[in-house]
Amino acid sequence: MTLPIAAGLVLILLVLLHLLRWGRHDPDVFSPVAAWSRAGIYACCCLLLGAATGALDALLSDPLVDPGQLTDPLWLASAGLITVFIVWAYWIYWYRNTLRFGRRVEFQPQLLFGLAWGFCTGLLFLSYWHIAAMLVGEWGRWAVWLVAYVMISVWQALWMDMFWDVWVSPEHDSPDSIRAKVLRTHIPNMTLCLAWFAVYENYWIFVGWQTIALLAASFGMRMPSPWNREPTPPARRVPGLLGLPRAGGYVGDTDSGHHPRL
Repeated sequence: MTLPIAAGLVLILLVLLHLLRWGRHDPDVFSPVAAWSRAGIYACCCLLLGAATGALDALLSDPLVDPGQLTDPLWLASAGLITVFIVWAYWIYWYRNTLRFGRRVEFQPQLLFGLAWGFCTGLLFLSYWHIAAMLVGEWGRWAVWLVAYVMISVWQALWMDMFWDVWVSPEHDSPDSIRAKVLRTHIPNMTLCLAWFAVYENYWIFVGWQTIALLAASFGMRMPSPWNREPTPPARRVPGLLGLPRAGGYVGDTDSGHHPRL
């Protein structure tokens, strides 16, 4: 059974299960198992889009490094600097500026969640690169970069703000930390990594950077395991585009009994 077929079958199963079991779940009560099911649906969709655009085949057939790159000082320096930035931005800055409300480390589930989230998100970004390449035709590599960058930026702004941080992630931000993380982590991450990919086209390294980043996010926000029954606040929802809910960030309800930074 090929990976896309398997992803399609799992997607159908997860959608049906989610509709039957969690379709009417109270959004004011965070459900880890419902959140994981939504994340699984997202992962399957990323795999299917990657297969449809050719990004998955390109990733699986691409070597980790191309001949001559390990002796190219510019390649080594630029890859090293971006790796250092990703580690600082997510494992230090993002990690330290994330609210946890007493949630604990659950190593294996959070490792699995972060690896799947990072791999599938990296593959999704590469799918947008392939779509952009099909759209711009012969306009050149940097035209592809520009179109892909715009597509990814719009998608991420809407997806993270109005779905992922509302229906998947537990509450882990304040209004101030949302703005700060966008400017100091997410925007430079995509700008640097996609520009580097436009020059060198190392698929696995690009996906690896996104996986390193989202592993930090999984551990940093203490993503609860599906079997976790400890109470945790859901995302605070505020009106967004077209009146739809978006993540507003924790504002400090002193009567909640939660301790954000523990």
